[in-house]
Amino acid sequence: MDNYDFTKQPSLLIQGAMDTETAYLIEHLEEHVCITIGNWKFHTGFLGTKREAVIISKTFQGIVNAAAATSLALAYFKPWAVINQGIGGGHDKKFHRGDIVLGEKVIPMGAVAYAFSKEGAGIDAKGFSPLPVEIFCRETGKTKKVTEYPCDIRLLQVAEQVETKYHTGRGVIGSGDEWNSQIDRIALLRERYHTVVEDMESAATAQLCLSYGVPFLGVRILSNSIVNAEKFDEAVGIDGQKFILSLVEQMREYM
Repeated sequence: MDNYDFTKQPSLLIQGAMDTETAYLIEHLEEHVCITIGNWKFHTGFLGTKREAVIISKTFQGIVNAAAATSLALAYFKPWAVINQGIGGGHDKKFHRGDIVLGEKVIPMGAVAYAFSKEGAGIDAKGFSPLPVEIFCRETGKTKKVTEYPCDIRLLQVAEQVETKYHTGRGVIGSGDEWNSQIDRIALLRERYHTVVEDMESAATAQLCLSYGVPFLGVRILSNSIVNAEKFDEAVGIDGQKFILSLVEQMREYM
């Protein structure tokens, strides 16, 4: 498929922030070609026995990096769908290190409005509410304000069909430039948003996909769980990529 044009023909964009979230998938690409745009590299090729056309993008860590990498990919490649995957920190005791969360929606944890308090009144860490984020909706040509980003229900259903040895389940992904290790803070996020896992990238990708009208799915494998006293191990990122490879293998059967 030397003449396959990833800028014009259908392709699936798969993102991860670090090598531990992308290297395994890149190694399994056939007809691998690396395209550099700005500071980001995009690895095109074909995955699995059905040779699904994919683009693997290492976005680097954080919301701004993820937003930049996603914007470039959406404009240059025009993928038919985007999967943002990688490791994350657990919020729900039902999920343990090595378990996989299939996103129902993504909550931008950093988009909050704090209630007014007088000088000297102290800081109320609980005195906030979700702050709607304005996005441009390409489909309507207008802006709208949202407080959450839904994952594509069809992609989610396909992910649930994957036969895997890993424990998987649906859940809400909290996302922001945060690393929460305070049990009470995590409990508050669960109370307000019902978060199951947190990461530092998926909100940016989900927001842009919603704006562009591109199907999006967030997937996170737990690298640690403070609530279960399970320490950080980024090596599980390889298992997360193996799950994604299995998802890609059978995706066309269900889409």
